Amino acid sequence: MRPYLYVLVCCTALQAVSAAAQSALPDLRGSADAEDALAAEETADAAAQNTQVNPTRSNVFALRPTLNAAEAEADSSGLGTNGPVLPIRPFSDRIAAVGRSVAVNGEVIDTSVFGGDTSFDAPQGIRLGSFTLTPQLTLSAGYTDNTAGSAAGEGGSLVSISPDVALTSNWSRHQFDASLRGTYVSYPENSDDNDGTVTAAANLRLDVSEATQIDGGVAFTYAREEDGSAESASGVDNIQTLSGSLGASRQVGIVAATAAFDVDRSTYSSDDGSDSVFESARDNTLFSTSLRLDGNTGSVFSPFVEGSLLLRRYDETCSGALCENRNANGYQLRGGLTVASAPKVSAEIGGGWRIENIEDDRLDDLSGLVVSGSLVWSPSRLTTVTGGIGTSFDSTDIPTASGSIVYSGDLRLAHEFSDRLVAETGVGYSYRTYEGISIEEQTLTGFGGVTFALTKNTALTANYTHRRFESSQQGSDYTENAVEAGLRFRH
Repeated sequence: MRPYLYVLVCCTALQAVSAAAQSALPDLRGSADAEDALAAEETADAAAQNTQVNPTRSNVFALRPTLNAAEAEADSSGLGTNGPVLPIRPFSDRIAAVGRSVAVNGEVIDTSVFGGDTSFDAPQGIRLGSFTLTPQLTLSAGYTDNTAGSAAGEGGSLVSISPDVALTSNWSRHQFDASLRGTYVSYPENSDDNDGTVTAAANLRLDVSEATQIDGGVAFTYAREEDGSAESASGVDNIQTLSGSLGASRQVGIVAATAAFDVDRSTYSSDDGSDSVFESARDNTLFSTSLRLDGNTGSVFSPFVEGSLLLRRYDETCSGALCENRNANGYQLRGGLTVASAPKVSAEIGGGWRIENIEDDRLDDLSGLVVSGSLVWSPSRLTTVTGGIGTSFDSTDIPTASGSIVYSGDLRLAHEFSDRLVAETGVGYSYRTYEGISIEEQTLTGFGGVTFALTKNTALTANYTHRRFESSQQGSDYTENAVEAGLRFRH
């Protein structure tokens, strides 16, 4: 299904929900200005102020138990990506990601940490029984000097529409979250370059006891392949990923143990719907099971270790003229530290090794160093810094190649000038290397934006994005500069 169909469905749902709204939740953070917020920290009622929740609503686009750490951490911001072309994620996603990383009943993110968004128009939501529905829609227009995002791209105007619907439970125990996001970008002068993405996810947490939790989730992502990437040479334009996870965590003395099972199904197709052997040869399913042990001493620094078993199976075991079989079995070992020094610093850093043993003896094993990490740093009540690094192992159908390894990371900063005005900036970088062939790709992304709340439901947004892509393949390098401005509506 083409991306704009998904987006039209989202828009229709937003309109219907907004028209039916009958009640709303109280403001989640309030509209105190910067000076009052700073003064409040020195008064006796600071504790009460800190209990207010920042505008970061619960979402399922943050961290989930997965071996694809780059998607879970670095790509959660949309900066530093290499492969699928993804929109820049809300600043709050990183905060939610770190908040979800605690094994059992942990609270790493203080509610007073600035969530990176204007509080004057903080989403109130629509009460639907024991759930809260939060609709949002952003309309913007601008200009880019490279509509195709490729070496042959031309400049042109752009119009984008981005609906966002989130559903969160209000239960005293357990938690259910569901979200649907979409972005469609139209280029009036170059309609062949029109692009869209869709992401849908749902997550359920069951609090079996004070020491035991069960988590399950499903997610779907639709995105376009990077035009400059070596993978796009086969004519692949679209990537669809369907993921499922099931895990259980339990505190056992000074140790918290988490066991999880994950399935990630990836399919690839061309924009015109053709079914070439090169496209279907890359379709695969990755099965993984893992066990993680966390120190549960309550100290600022807690160690963790994690081991995983992998099973990757391709739909086609005979790929291309060489009839290569890329099915693989493997494992991943990782260890590191979590840092819980709320409200100032919450972080996790880890490293290890991963290997996928390819069944075809003509292909090298896909193996390499694994690095992962996430950071939320609150130097002041009005400023938050987030960061992430990650590693992903991706499939390929390029002859003699076993696959690719992507190392990516990003760093973002958001500052609240007032309850109406917020600015943020960020930079991301990714490095992709292929096993079996000499191809390297690098992507550098810079971002800056401001948001100004006009009313309780409407905000003005403006941003600038710079993207630079470099490849060892001649003629693939390109740069892109884009500016956008628009309106954000939410309830």
